[in-house]
Amino acid sequence: MEKFQTIKDIIFLPKKYYNGNSSPYAILKASGYFEWHDKINENDIFEVLTQHLECINQWLCFSADKRCCGWYFTEEKGKNIVGNYSSQGGYEQVIEFLDKIEACAAFIKREIEEIRDTEKEQERPQ
Repeated sequence: MEKFQTIKDIIFLPKKYYNGNSSPYAILKASGYFEWHDKINENDIFEVLTQHLECINQWLCFSADKRCCGWYFTEEKGKNIVGNYSSQGGYEQVIEFLDKIEACAAFIKREIEEIRDTEKEQERPQ
């Protein structure tokens, strides 16, 4: 699968998740991201996201619906926030962005890496 087609599939992850019966992990795996993960960066995601701005609100909803520890993306008082909420109950690595697209791209990369890493850990034999 081509790199930019993979990114396009990734940015539509929330829509696919809400419209289907697949987990975010399954959608991410089907996108080809696992093969491309080290070659896809925030700038690549930003470039594709600028062509599909409707996806930004989907990612905001996806983040809000998580209700657990991990990466989040939100708008607060005109600022676009990407941060990490730890399982110990504290906020870590809070980053403010002026550009909503840039914030969304940063969140997407962090979120998909967390999904990839979390599932990779679960697949290891105990």
